[in-house]
Amino acid sequence: MKMKNVFVVNTSLILLLLAACSALKPTSTQSAPTAEVLPATGVQYHFVTNKLLIPTTQAQTQAFALNLDGNPQNHTDNKFGELLTLLTSAAPGLQLQSTVDQAVNSGQLVSLQVVKAGDLQNDPNVSWSIFEGQRTQSAPRFDGTDQLMLDPSAPASSPIVGSLTNGHFTGGPGTARVQLYLLGQPVEVDLIGVRLEADLSAKGCTNGKLGGAMTVDEFRSKLLPAMVVGLNQVIKADPAVATPLLQALDTDHNGIISIQELENNPVLMVAGSPDLDLLDASGKFNPGQDGVKDSYSMGLGFTCVPAKFTAPGD
Repeated sequence: MKMKNVFVVNTSLILLLLAACSALKPTSTQSAPTAEVLPATGVQYHFVTNKLLIPTTQAQTQAFALNLDGNPQNHTDNKFGELLTLLTSAAPGLQLQSTVDQAVNSGQLVSLQVVKAGDLQNDPNVSWSIFEGQRTQSAPRFDGTDQLMLDPSAPASSPIVGSLTNGHFTGGPGTARVQLYLLGQPVEVDLIGVRLEADLSAKGCTNGKLGGAMTVDEFRSKLLPAMVVGLNQVIKADPAVATPLLQALDTDHNGIISIQELENNPVLMVAGSPDLDLLDASGKFNPGQDGVKDSYSMGLGFTCVPAKFTAPGD
């Protein structure tokens, strides 16, 4: 699909991103997270994501952000949203959300949810697990009749344990693999410190917020390459935007945008600035213990509807 884009880089945009990259949060001094107890009893409810929302505005970035490192000031985190917001500010024609919608609606991107609870209104001990699903042969109906399957090649996620109060779930931390379509490119990222909030009923979930963090390696080995491929395809698809895009990002003037150029570009230098300290010196999830920022925060929105599939514990 041909995308028409306008990419304009100006001084105010550069200053905005530099400010976002250099912003420092107080280092958390909380102790290591305690192990959560999984529900021993309850009913497993099966859902599929029918809408995955990526933040492309500052308002969405803030709306989808969660406190991922448990800092006592309750600062919320979404560096991924800041990056996409700056991209869409620079190139308003980028169709970031529409490519995600197309992937979900066609069955290319299937995210399955399993909630175990004794009561979907009020329950102090609830687990919410996220599974990557297999692509479907036809477009899902999202009416509760879809027969879906877990992807056996995907890594196991740890349940996000929390509680339900008046139908609102709050839980975390946990882990999850999340699949995105960024600039039309499929990319899977493994998130740590995952936290989740949503309004829940047997009919599905609304107002969902999924937050987690990518390690530096995950960000640079998966997300940045997908961005490079997507941007270069935009250049090939629309010669009208090739010149300003290359002027902004192609520092060696070879007609191709590279990962190194994105990492070193002042407009996208967020690639070299992780915003969270979630891992201790041994690499264990232990927020705020060594003062080294090692992860990039991500916040997404979502809704879900009932679906039929077999999951662990059924």
